[in-house]
Amino acid sequence: AGYDKKNYYNQPMLSENNATILAVDDTPANLKLLAGMLKEKGYKIRLATSGELALQAVANNPPDLILLDINMPDMNGFEVCEHLKAKENSRDIPVIFISALNETLDKVKAFGVGGVDYITKPFQFEEVEARVKTHLELQHKKKHLQESLEQMRQLERNRDSLVHMIVHDMRTPLFVISGYLELLTGD
Repeated sequence: AGYDKKNYYNQPMLSENNATILAVDDTPANLKLLAGMLKEKGYKIRLATSGELALQAVANNPPDLILLDINMPDMNGFEVCEHLKAKENSRDIPVIFISALNETLDKVKAFGVGGVDYITKPFQFEEVEARVKTHLELQHKKKHLQESLEQMRQLERNRDSLVHMIVHDMRTPLFVISGYLELLTGD
């Protein structure tokens, strides 16, 4: 019944189960490569070849995570991410940029528009998998914390209502006792 380090690290992360990833890239070969590798790891993969298609896909059915290219015609990845972060239903979806752009300014801009990570092309799949797994787990834990916080707030509201009710119910007997004390002391 002891702790088995080897088996612990080989267990799938909770957020990985049934996680849906939207991969957005205007190069079909990149999408095919990402989709094949991620499907092997048990992820559900959806693909979009443009920023507009990505926004439509998210509006119809928000994924758990988005892998987003930057250099795309019509709408670049920065613009897509800004649109996603401006909407209530997609603002909390983690966006990982995957781009051939490797300048520090590009990376800073990616984080500035709401990206949570940045991977430079050509990428190593092990790196992509590790970052995807990490951000899905972080998202899962964030949701769990938000749920716990809401439960705590509800418990505080219940406690406040109970205290208010007890104080209210205690006032009446106290007023009666106070009245009898005044009669007995003659004040």
